[in-house]
Amino acid sequence: MTDNPRDWQPPFDDDDEFWRRFEDSLNRAQGNRGDDSPSSNPPSEPSRTPPEPGDVFVPPEPPPISAPPDAIARAAWLAVIIGPALAMIGYVFAISSFLGGIGIGATIVGFVILIARRDRHIPPGEDHGDGAVV
Repeated sequence: MTDNPRDWQPPFDDDDEFWRRFEDSLNRAQGNRGDDSPSSNPPSEPSRTPPEPGDVFVPPEPPPISAPPDAIARAAWLAVIIGPALAMIGYVFAISSFLGGIGIGATIVGFVILIARRDRHIPPGEDHGDGAVV
């Protein structure tokens, strides 16, 4: 063995010989024979019992998604969705930094409007919910 890395030689002259020895070492580590014949003790598969027909959970049908009820909410959603697209178009294609600024501003203003108005759409007498309760 030499200390100079430039004088290093691979231990095998042939890649096939290396891979054959590598596969043999893996087979020995797993307890298999080196040939391709199936082993006498095949690994046991975990037994799975199929679920009973009555045990399958079917979620209830979700309510339909409705459009925002007023023009301000629609404009705010449009600003939140279209604003990043305007910013990317303005900056990526170097059209105008003004267009990018308008896109970022529209996104921020639309987001603030949606957050400020979110409590108005909860029916009276209902709480805000506990999130996902299992």
